[in-house]
Amino acid sequence: MSDYGLLGQTGAFKANLLNLRQRRQDIIAANVANADTPGYKAKRIDFEDEMLRAFPPPDQLKMARTSGNHIPIPFGTPVAGEVQAVETSIPKGDKNSVDLEQEMARQTANQLLYNYATQSLNGQINTMRMMIDGQAR
Repeated sequence: MSDYGLLGQTGAFKANLLNLRQRRQDIIAANVANADTPGYKAKRIDFEDEMLRAFPPPDQLKMARTSGNHIPIPFGTPVAGEVQAVETSIPKGDKNSVDLEQEMARQTANQLLYNYATQSLNGQINTMRMMIDGQAR
């Protein structure tokens, strides 16, 4: 059995992705809540680049792929991303860098991606349940 639990490396990756999406949602909510706070600097968490750096280059893979349908990359340690303060390109007199329109767009996109990751993880769990119950796919 691997260190990743019953759902394996893919499940661990999806769980990490859900945690990151939730963290991003919390940060967006804090930005929206502080939209009228003078001097507040909007925060961002951009983990997509971190996720890309977490994967080894294709020529350094340690496992052999016997089918093109196999997952080509082993998932390593969880990626957390880094929270950064953001300056706005629109000057405001109160030095607050929250742009509500951008925050709402980010919130919508993040929610859609969170829902997708949830459905994907649920699909993996349901497949495992079917296998345990001996049901055909």
